[in-house]
Amino acid sequence: MKVSYSYVKGRPSPHCITLVRRKRRYRRYFKSRIDAVKFQNDKRLELGIKDPSVMENDAIFHLLSEIKEKLESIDRRTSELEYSVKQQEEMLSSMQKPPKPRILKVSEAAKVLRVSARKMYYLLEKKVFTRYHLPHTSTTFIRVNEIEDLLHDKGVEEALLEKKAR
Repeated sequence: MKVSYSYVKGRPSPHCITLVRRKRRYRRYFKSRIDAVKFQNDKRLELGIKDPSVMENDAIFHLLSEIKEKLESIDRRTSELEYSVKQQEEMLSSMQKPPKPRILKVSEAAKVLRVSARKMYYLLEKKVFTRYHLPHTSTTFIRVNEIEDLLHDKGVEEALLEKKAR
């Protein structure tokens, strides 16, 4: 009795196990070497052929090599996914809209400047501030950067005198 392994090129199932029993030859083809080695090991044990330790080591070696190949393919796919995610993040950041201007209601702006709301409307009439309207409301807003500039540079009275002088 003899059980042997061979590799046949050009076949869809290239791994072949040949079993010779009572002067008859039986062949079985497998798609992967690990399946062929498992079958060979089972047949050796079934027929009582010695030297199973060599087969176990061979099976373990091939199992580990297949695991290594699968891990490498997973690693390659994850690196490709990371690359595509980076590209998509860059595309999204380039597509983002610029931030909307920060605005305050007239009453809020009056509190910041420590003047009355009536005086704020007076300043709006004198064009110290520009009116800012949102399309869905009738409320008058003032941009925060105009108020900050006014606070840092000069007071309300100086801005009003400057606008009158023009």
